[in-house]
Amino acid sequence: MATHQLLALAIQARTLMADPARSIVIGNDANPRFELFHAASSLCSQKVRTVLAEKQLSYRSNEMMILSSMSDDIFVPAEHYHPPYVRLRLMAGREIDKPFVNSYSGRTSVETEGFDPCVVPLLVDYEAGRVIADSMRICCYLDEISATPVRLVPEAEKTRAAVMHQATIVDRIPNGGLLYGFHPDADRRPEALRTMMQTVYDYKMMALESMIAANATDMELVSAYRAKIIKERGGKSVCHDAGFQRAIREQVAGLLRQLNRTLTSGISPWVVGNSFTLGDVMWGVNLTRLAYLGLASMWEELPAVSLYVDTLIQRASLRQEAIQATIDSLPYSAYLDTLIKRAEHL
Repeated sequence: MATHQLLALAIQARTLMADPARSIVIGNDANPRFELFHAASSLCSQKVRTVLAEKQLSYRSNEMMILSSMSDDIFVPAEHYHPPYVRLRLMAGREIDKPFVNSYSGRTSVETEGFDPCVVPLLVDYEAGRVIADSMRICCYLDEISATPVRLVPEAEKTRAAVMHQATIVDRIPNGGLLYGFHPDADRRPEALRTMMQTVYDYKMMALESMIAANATDMELVSAYRAKIIKERGGKSVCHDAGFQRAIREQVAGLLRQLNRTLTSGISPWVVGNSFTLGDVMWGVNLTRLAYLGLASMWEELPAVSLYVDTLIQRASLRQEAIQATIDSLPYSAYLDTLIKRAEHL
């Protein structure tokens, strides 16, 4: 698509953000090639911002509010549900060529779940005239077009396959289920977050229904919003389901045991080879989230993972885009605080 058409849609999406101060240019280029729609707290957004930081790329940052809210009887829908933004995502969706998401598993991977038309992040590349959705695809795309100052996906076939294997493992972790779900045995999420999650699905569906009513003649938008409602209704149905919550915890515990074996089998501090790669980006962001949720206990008896976490949290990009972004955008977590204090003494 022509640059001016993409820019017009992006400006419309920006305009509907409540605070213009959340749209700023990161880096030294006053007219950057890239524009990112994201959220500070979004795990997938943190992955993309970490890659952008590693690549030292300039971009226009649009930090969106992705939770709907109610204040003084005034309902405020999440900003990534507004039509201009969803239209941009639908453009990216046509390139991906996957059906809309139609169920809920707790995962967000487009490869396994289908295309979600109402989430962040989303990257606009004005030079190429493209809109890219899905954090895994965005990260790989950025690495492809910018080989310096660091290459995160190696060119050597065997190493590349190993890096993408690790990235894919992380991409399929049921992070949504862990963040939104009420575990029956050991729910260590910050109390303020648990309170917020009591109404989150109701507010999501209220916002989506309001978007359907306001855009009833645009069948493409309506179909997108209905698909999103199906997903969120599924999330609500299992957020208090003890069996579901225990199963996804056990799944994550198994992946961490597998990670420990992988790390033990190598001599590098990184998950693949001797260099920091996309696999480390993905694991670094995800392990930060697990620590925030009070789940660092899962690797207390996994010494290789514990050492790996200590190494990851020293990386400047992860400190800024995963750890600090989480501190700035989510309720205080004593568990994450412990991780940070540990890092300060290393």
